[in-house]
Amino acid sequence: MNMNRRRWLIHLVLRALAHRKGRTLLLLAVLAMASSLATALGIVSSSMEKRVAEEVRKYGANLIVIPESARLDIGSGGLNFGVVSEPAYLQQRPVEEALAKSGLKAEVSFHLRGALHMKDADIMVEGVNFSDIRRLFPWWQLKGNWPAAGETVVGNDLASRMKLKAGDVVELVGINSKILLRISGIVSSGGEEDDLLFMALPELQQALGLGGRLTLVRLMVTAGGSSLKTCASSLQMLMPTAKVSEVRQTARTSEGLLAKVKLLMLMVTAVVLVSAGSSVAGTMSTTVLERGKEIGLMKAMGGTRREVILIFCGEAVMLGVLGGVAGYLFGSVIAQFITKTVFASSAEFIPWIAVISMGVSLFLALLGSIGPMISVFKLDPVRSLRGE
Repeated sequence: MNMNRRRWLIHLVLRALAHRKGRTLLLLAVLAMASSLATALGIVSSSMEKRVAEEVRKYGANLIVIPESARLDIGSGGLNFGVVSEPAYLQQRPVEEALAKSGLKAEVSFHLRGALHMKDADIMVEGVNFSDIRRLFPWWQLKGNWPAAGETVVGNDLASRMKLKAGDVVELVGINSKILLRISGIVSSGGEEDDLLFMALPELQQALGLGGRLTLVRLMVTAGGSSLKTCASSLQMLMPTAKVSEVRQTARTSEGLLAKVKLLMLMVTAVVLVSAGSSVAGTMSTTVLERGKEIGLMKAMGGTRREVILIFCGEAVMLGVLGGVAGYLFGSVIAQFITKTVFASSAEFIPWIAVISMGVSLFLALLGSIGPMISVFKLDPVRSLRGE
């Protein structure tokens, strides 16, 4: 018996929607438009956040850690002759421990800068781990190869000034030892790196007699806006003898553009959702008025209020499902167009966004049907059959 009633209700819902094709198509179009914008917003937000994160990585480190300078006031009595600063260094092991405690997901590069003697002149040398450099500074242009053990790379300006080229062997003299290194490549970055010679960090620490010491730590933290400031503050608390600074990069332009696009789409979506809800409510209310005699007849023939309301609820659910499917497909096209036009990339296929699209469509359909269903509940079958 229950099975027959369910089949009868489904049949009645389908026939009711098919009989009023014009209004059914109008409601589907409204629901599809609303859910499509919600779909496009979700896809663009998810896809472009990953895209911006990839772009930000191209700009290098966004946090740096430097030592607090050792300062000594010079004076006598009431006279102050100024301040003398001494070189200060970070201890590598405490820095590594602090980074491990912080739990930050970041690319890290350790640096030590100092002067070595080469060809009757002192040159600035920076000790690094080349594997870290390749990840954090992908824009560096290298003519030659990245160095292996016993090799070095030289900045373009320094190479021109000292008449060096790839394949040359240079002798560097430090406090503790002499080092022979073969130049494997010439690097150009357009910055201060062009005046430096780069070598392995442990070798420079040994040559300068500064084992386990650093002058700078660069971090590429995957965070933006206030999250990056929070990371800097938490790291600062773990390293009170150092200074943690946020590096402002032009990558914020991409983040700002993404935020504006998301805000614009969110505002448009909100306006469309309100309009769609009003349109659904108005159309469903008109349908109830037009079908007053039909509803009265169903009640007079023994149909309960619950069964009559289920018919309208079933129509709303059917419209919501169809509108959600259409909205997801159309919204995916909109998202693809936005990402191609604004960000010159393709949108990702995100299946779970279909759940959001379906949820928005069902929510609007059911929300817009609340008023009409209350009218159905209160409808007097006798008066409706009389046409009152």
